Amino acid sequence: MTLVESVIDGVVDIRAHKGRSFLQMVGVILGVASVVTVLALVDSGRRRSVEFFSEIGGLRKLLIINQPGRDTAKSALELSNVGLTYEDAEALRSIPFVTQVDPIANARVLVSRGDYRREWHIDGVTPDYQTVYKFFPGRGRFITQDDLAHASRVCVLGDTAARQLFGSEDPLGKTLFLDDVGMTVVGLMQRKEYFFNKGNDNALEWMNRKVMIPITSLHKRFTGDQDRKVNYINAMIDKSENNLKAKQEIETMLRRRHQGIQDFTVQDRMARLAKQQEQGRQLDIVFMAAGVVSLLVGGIVIMNILLASFQERVREVGVRKALGANGLHIMAQFLVESVLVTLMGGVIGIFLGVLFAQTVSRMIDQPTVITPQMAMIGFVTSVSAGIFFGFYPAVKAARLNPVEALRYE
Repeated sequence: MTLVESVIDGVVDIRAHKGRSFLQMVGVILGVASVVTVLALVDSGRRRSVEFFSEIGGLRKLLIINQPGRDTAKSALELSNVGLTYEDAEALRSIPFVTQVDPIANARVLVSRGDYRREWHIDGVTPDYQTVYKFFPGRGRFITQDDLAHASRVCVLGDTAARQLFGSEDPLGKTLFLDDVGMTVVGLMQRKEYFFNKGNDNALEWMNRKVMIPITSLHKRFTGDQDRKVNYINAMIDKSENNLKAKQEIETMLRRRHQGIQDFTVQDRMARLAKQQEQGRQLDIVFMAAGVVSLLVGGIVIMNILLASFQERVREVGVRKALGANGLHIMAQFLVESVLVTLMGGVIGIFLGVLFAQTVSRMIDQPTVITPQMAMIGFVTSVSAGIFFGFYPAVKAARLNPVEALRYE
């Protein structure tokens, strides 16, 4: 019996016993559907996280923030440290893996224009800010190195800030007073938007509210900070594979500059993303386990039904062996039937998994994507289950003594 004949015989037997074949498929269908659904949701969550991070600089960005010691009794050395400074940021540019460095200092000032007066949170930034955050001017220009060198009285506004401060008037070239210091508006930023799922809250609205000035202007004209302290520093790495090496280099350099005191922390987005995925992995394991259990149950059902089928076809197997079929032919006959059943169940399970994923997607307002790799995993899983659970009945049939088979009642 050739492989083609075995396939034809398997198809005929499946059609002849539709109810039995359906029972064999149920477990496989549900198992594959569960696996595909979980893979789709996990991949969707990962894609959304990466997509969000990409909107504000990607996974190559390291964030360095001040972290004062928790001990109430600090040493004189700790008290002498002022935390992160503009000079620290400039020193980080010498690290080989670092491509851009953006120190940021914050201040609250009184913003006024005409009759409008309101306290506002402003940021002192550098030209690298636009590249680090992927936040570029829609009109006008951004802060330049010349602005830094001369502590220029210029500012750049986010979209929401421009509308709140100037209404329908064009802000470019106009003067905005920050603590009575006149600052010329030289740029208007492109609007940034990102909506998780189908919510109405813009996760990047905080960027649209920005009022940004040269960091040197903030130190010279507003805070009067001789140490030129910064709230945090962004460092862009050449490629995400070097994040860990760059983090170690940054920590070593800053510890040396801070006289051995670690009054800062370096946050890696790659590590943060991995931690988020790890936190959600427990739930993923539960759903995946449910799919695997369904596959196991389906496999056991397949094996038992094949054993029952074998008992019904003992004389048929004996006749085929008497006519010259060897054990390998008989084994192939039963294995092919098992694989066909699980393969059909796998295909149905893949389509059902897509339906499940879309249903869950609508329930949680999170888009999902079914990739060819997921379909392939479902396909391979179902075929593997067919081979594994069909192996024992196939071997038992192949080892059957033809004389005993012909005498079987």
